Amino acid sequence: MKNWILIIFFLIPGTLISSGQKRINNIFYVQNTLGSFKNAPLSAHGKASLLKSIGFEALEGFGLSDFFELKKALTHNGLMMPVNYISLNFGQEGKPFNPSSDEIKSMIKAMDRGSLIYFQVSSIDFKENRTRGDQVLTGILKDLSDFAVQYGIKLCLYPHVSTYCETVAISVKLAKLVNRPNFGASMNLCHLLKVEGAEGIETTIKEFTPWLVAVNICGADDGDTRNMDWDRLIQPLGQGSFDTYRFVKLLIDNGYKGPIGLQCYNLKGDAAETLTRSLNTWKSYKKRYELEK
Repeated sequence: MKNWILIIFFLIPGTLISSGQKRINNIFYVQNTLGSFKNAPLSAHGKASLLKSIGFEALEGFGLSDFFELKKALTHNGLMMPVNYISLNFGQEGKPFNPSSDEIKSMIKAMDRGSLIYFQVSSIDFKENRTRGDQVLTGILKDLSDFAVQYGIKLCLYPHVSTYCETVAISVKLAKLVNRPNFGASMNLCHLLKVEGAEGIETTIKEFTPWLVAVNICGADDGDTRNMDWDRLIQPLGQGSFDTYRFVKLLIDNGYKGPIGLQCYNLKGDAAETLTRSLNTWKSYKKRYELEK
């Protein structure tokens, strides 16, 4: 009996230390931008099989074109689709097109609870009248949010250079206008560097993390990033002079718990080799974060 008491006595402190240790537990997924690899799989089944063989747990959906086929292939391989990327175009009539509102809602109904959609938003009609454009857009987004809430789906806007929503600040501003509990904002490292630059990222993260429901990362170079081309702003994770680990650490330290996506747009070389290196880098981030606490 005394021996058991001693064992429990020595185990409890370790248990408490372990349970209090901070970890990176975010879902890590691959963005569905694999087409530039020389041997990139084109089919839904090929993409799912490749990612499963490497050890990834999830792949981004990419709009309506192969959504249902991809969802089926991922489920068959035991993988998730935590995020669906949709280009949302809107104009004076106040309805999204290519895809339509009904098409977006069909995807929402088929998504797993707890997953999310981020919208890359474009509008030719409202380039010169953002005040009216914001009113029209938020009306669309409120309708989609109200529909999505019953399915447990979150929505947000995806900051992308040269679109209606270019910055995290705009994504957050529109989230405030939508004013729905299942609508947030997102952050994409390469577009953040291109549009806003590397300076002040810590302040941006601290200010906007409470609104974030999706983040995308990659390797990148530091410096005058506004004037860099995409080959320097989108590199395999672990490459480039920009400290992506510190970027991730700042997010986690400030309470970010959502999914984190690996940006792969226009990456070259062997798909399996490059993705494996990036996954190993992500694992090293997780170990490093644990050791620093």
